[in-house]
Amino acid sequence: VLNTLGILLPAISADLDLSPSQQGLLGSASHWGNIALAIPLSWATSRLSPKWLTAATLLVATGCLFLQSWAPVFIVLLAGRLMFGISNIAQMPARALLTRQWFPPREVIYLNGLSNVLFGLVVGGGLVLAPVILDLTNGDWRATLRIFGLYFAGITLLWTLVGRERTNVADQDVVAEKGLDVVKGALGHRDLWIGGLGFAGATMSFGAFLAFYPTLMLEEFDISLRLSGMILALGVVVGGIGGIGIAWAASTHGREGNYLQVLGILMICTNLGMVLTGSVPALFVLSFFNGVAWAFFPILVTIPFHLPGIRPRELAVAFAFTMMSTSVGTSLGPLFTGYLQEGLDDLKMALFLISFTSISLILAGSTLRFRSQRQTA
Repeated sequence: VLNTLGILLPAISADLDLSPSQQGLLGSASHWGNIALAIPLSWATSRLSPKWLTAATLLVATGCLFLQSWAPVFIVLLAGRLMFGISNIAQMPARALLTRQWFPPREVIYLNGLSNVLFGLVVGGGLVLAPVILDLTNGDWRATLRIFGLYFAGITLLWTLVGRERTNVADQDVVAEKGLDVVKGALGHRDLWIGGLGFAGATMSFGAFLAFYPTLMLEEFDISLRLSGMILALGVVVGGIGGIGIAWAASTHGREGNYLQVLGILMICTNLGMVLTGSVPALFVLSFFNGVAWAFFPILVTIPFHLPGIRPRELAVAFAFTMMSTSVGTSLGPLFTGYLQEGLDDLKMALFLISFTSISLILAGSTLRFRSQRQTA
């Protein structure tokens, strides 16, 4: 749902008469709360039951979707997107703690690879289904959001019924951290910050493309929203599936830094190609290889779990920081692209320039200390 705004944006803009800057603000709004509240929320909620924290955040997210579907003016829609983002980041500590409860450190990268597959299938499916639902509702973006809200309600009920917790034996004798020591312990790791930088740059271009690429294709090359959604979905699905392969290679052969460097170069090149061409077959090929580049995800998202001496509540904060870094990029991408479009009066050039932010992956691959992380696993 977070990533289907680009499909709905033309209909929303026509209904509420949004400027490019307002479109950029809307594209980034769901991530502002992540950025501002990730650390304090993770510190506060890391002491709660992971199961019931997840259920509560899903329930809030459901309400936010229905609020957005009702929004009579831009400011209400913006507030709904903002609160939806806050509910998303509030769930991250629960995800980290449940992972630690159920999986040993060496298996976490495989779990994150599998999570990447599910992410690709869900987001890719959303990008494919959103224009279909929009067509079936005669272009009614409000009805589309209500359908998404019903989906979230079902997920909330399912999790409440089947979600489980367990006690991690290795953590039973760990001294519980108190106060700000939790935050200091989590954020005192160099590699956590470098991994966050890598995520921020890559997701900056990702967020910009999700928000503005369908509009560019429609206006520049007369490519329909449905076809644009399929092009973007292919990359997301391939990235999800490819993450399993990268997770296996990284855990067996190492060389994570080299993977990040190569995939960063591939991401920049394919982003540029997708901006410059209107050939539909070429776009599908470029999107496929752009998805291959996104297979890096399990490498960076696993970093918090392998930090030396990391304790449970510190892990919750460190993982929230990592996911916050993705929100930094995903929020700044549409925002900068909207302002660049207004300043240059050229959406194609705006997306061309924003494509280079993925250089952060190359920098992360050159500076992260993966050998020491493997030794702690």
